[in-house]
Amino acid sequence: MIRKKWLRGIICGFIAFLFSFSLSFLSFFRILEWKTWDWRTKFLSQPEKASPDLVLVLVDQASLDFYAPQGITWPWPRQMYSAVLDFLTQGGAKAVIIDLILSEPSSYGVEDDLLLAEAIRRNGHTFLSAGFSLNPPVSDEPPDPILKKFSLKEIKNRKAAVIETRSVILPLREFLEGARGLGNVLFSPDADAIFRRLPLYCRFEGMFFPSLPLAAALDIRGEKLLINRLDSEGKLVLQFFGSTRTYKSYSMASLINSWVQIKHGQQPQVKPDEFRNKIVFLATNAPGLLDLRPTPVSSVTPGVEIQATALDNLLQGRAIGFPPRALSLAVIFFFGLISSLIVSLLVKIIWQSLGLMISLAGPWVAGTLAFRLGFWLEIVPAEMAVLTSFILAALLNYSLEGRERRFIKNVFRHYLSPEIIDRIIVNPALLRLGGEEREITSFFSDIAGFSSLAEKLSPADLVKWLNEYLSVMTDIILEEGGTLDKYEGDAIIAFWNAPLDQPDHALRACRAAVRCQQELVRHNPKWQSRFGQPVRMRIGINSGLAVVGNMGSKRRFDYTAMGDTVNLASRLEGAGKFYGVSILISEFTFEKAEANLVVRPVDVVRVVGKTQPVKIYELLGLKSDFPEEKLDWLKIYNQAWQAYQERNFAQALALFSLLPEEGLTRFYVRRCQEFLASPPPPDWDGVFNLKEK
Repeated sequence: MIRKKWLRGIICGFIAFLFSFSLSFLSFFRILEWKTWDWRTKFLSQPEKASPDLVLVLVDQASLDFYAPQGITWPWPRQMYSAVLDFLTQGGAKAVIIDLILSEPSSYGVEDDLLLAEAIRRNGHTFLSAGFSLNPPVSDEPPDPILKKFSLKEIKNRKAAVIETRSVILPLREFLEGARGLGNVLFSPDADAIFRRLPLYCRFEGMFFPSLPLAAALDIRGEKLLINRLDSEGKLVLQFFGSTRTYKSYSMASLINSWVQIKHGQQPQVKPDEFRNKIVFLATNAPGLLDLRPTPVSSVTPGVEIQATALDNLLQGRAIGFPPRALSLAVIFFFGLISSLIVSLLVKIIWQSLGLMISLAGPWVAGTLAFRLGFWLEIVPAEMAVLTSFILAALLNYSLEGRERRFIKNVFRHYLSPEIIDRIIVNPALLRLGGEEREITSFFSDIAGFSSLAEKLSPADLVKWLNEYLSVMTDIILEEGGTLDKYEGDAIIAFWNAPLDQPDHALRACRAAVRCQQELVRHNPKWQSRFGQPVRMRIGINSGLAVVGNMGSKRRFDYTAMGDTVNLASRLEGAGKFYGVSILISEFTFEKAEANLVVRPVDVVRVVGKTQPVKIYELLGLKSDFPEEKLDWLKIYNQAWQAYQERNFAQALALFSLLPEEGLTRFYVRRCQEFLASPPPPDWDGVFNLKEK
C-alpha cells in the first residue's frame, strides 16, 4: 500500500512538472515571474554593494530653478556642459559619460557647440550617447563614416542574440571627433513596461555597437572585462543595488558654480578632488525632462541610474546569472514531487495543509537564496508545480482512497474507536482477509438474569432498552481503544491489541470493565424503575494468544478473534455467577496490569476441556481511585484466603465470617463449612473444576 502511494505521488509530481514547464512559456506566467523578481529586487537589494566610484552629476529640478530667473531655460547652452567637463578634467575623473543625445546644434550658435567640442577633446575620456533604433531612417542619407570608429571589431558571447537596428541618432560630428567612446542608450522595457534588462550590443549597417555602459566598461577594463551573464536574448539582467539615489549625486548647478568660483580664485562649493578617479555620469533627472522610467525598485527611476547600474554590474561582474537549465527543471520537479508525496502519504488534512504551506514556501526560499548568490531561479513554475501536483494527488486520493476510507469508516465505525479507524485507513493491510496470531485481551460481558428481565417488558420496549444499554457500554469500550467483536443478545464481546498494537491492552480492558460497572450503577435508579429490580452484569477478562483477523468469505466477513484465550474469557464471565462476583480476570491479565489494579483472589480453577489450572481474581477497581476504607476488609479477606489455601479451614471460616456478607464471602463460608464437615483428600491441590460453561 505504501509503495502504491509513493508511485502515485511520483506520477502526479511528474505530470505537474510537465504541465508547469509548458505553462511557463506563456506570456502571462512569464510576466508573473517578472513580478516575483521585482519583489526580490526591491526587498533583498543591498545598497552597500554599489560601487562608490560611480557618481552622478544631474540636471535636477534645483538646477533648472536656479538658472531660470537668469533667463537660461532648457535646453541649456553647451558651454554650461563644457564648464562641467573642464571641472571634472581638473578633478581627475577617470571617465565622463554623457547620458544625453546631443544630436541637434545649439540654439546659441556654432560657437557654443565648439566650446563643448573643445572641452570633450581636452577631457579625453568622454563617452557620448547615440540612439540606435528599430524604426526606419527618416532620410536616405548614409550614416556618418565616423561611426565606424566606434564599432566593435568583435563581440564577446557571440552566441547571444544581437538586436538588429535600422536607424541611428548621433551626436554632432564635432563632439564625436574628440569622444573616447560611443554607446547606445535606446532600449525597450519588458512586456509589462518595466525596465529590468539592457541589451549590450546592437547591429547597424553590418557593424556591431556597444551599449553606453559597455562602451565605458570595455575602455576601463579592456580585455579583463568578463561578460558571461546574459539571458537568452543577449540582454544583461540588471542587479539593482537599491532604490533611487543609490549612487552619490551632485546637482549640475553646483559644479558650474564651483567652476566659476575657481576661475575667480574663490573657494569652490564642490572641490574638484571629489571626482578623482571617479566614473561620472552627466544626465538629467528633473521630472519635466522625461527621463524617468519604471524599474523593479521604483516606478520613477531616472534613466541614468539604469545606465549606472549596468556599468556597475559589468565592472564588478555582478550582473544577474541564470542557473543551468537542468537545475531549474530539477527544482520545478522537486517541489512538485514533494507536494504530491505529502498529499499521497499523509492522511490528516491538517498535516496536508501544513505540508502544502511548506511546499509553497520552498520555491520562495530557494529563489531568495539564489538571488543572494546573483542568480535568477524561477519561482512561478515551481509554485505552479506545487499547486498542480497537490490538486492532482488530492483528486486521485479522493477517487481511489476516498472510497476505501469511506468504506472502512462505514463498516467499522460501530466496532472501533475513531482513532483506531484513522490508523487503519493509513494502513488498510491491517484488515486483510485471514488471521494472524497475536496477544490480545478478550472481554466478555452478560446481563445477569436477562430472561427474567425480558419478561417484564414488551418486545418493542425490550429492544429499545437493550439498545440503550449496549450503546452505553459500547461507548466505554471504544473510548478505551477496544475493538467490538460482536453482540450476542445482551452479551458484548470485545478485545484489545488488535488490529493495532496496544502495549497496555490488559489495563485498557480492566479499566473498561470497571467503568462499565460504574456506569451501570449510575443508570440503575432509572432502569430499576422499569424492571422492579437492579440490573447486574458479569464480565470475564483474559489475556493471551489468539488468532485475529477477517474471518469469512471475500463477499462477507467479520473481524474477530478466536482461540483458547477468548474461550477462557467466556468461561470467566459465566463463572461470575457461580462465585457471585461482577468482574473475573485471569492470572494472565492480572500479571500484565498488576501495578494498576486492586483485586482479590477468587479461586484456582480448571475449566471445561482444559487440564491446566488457572488462578482467577475479582477485579475490585483501580488503585488510582480505590476507597481507602475498603483496604482493611480486603486485608482480612487475603488472610482468610491464605488460611483456606493452607487447609486451615477453621481459621479461614472465622476470618470470612468477619467480612461483610456478599456473594464471594458467602461462597467461601459455605465451602469452609463443607470442608470442615468433610475434609478434602490429602492430595488436594486447591484446584476447583468448573463443570459448567
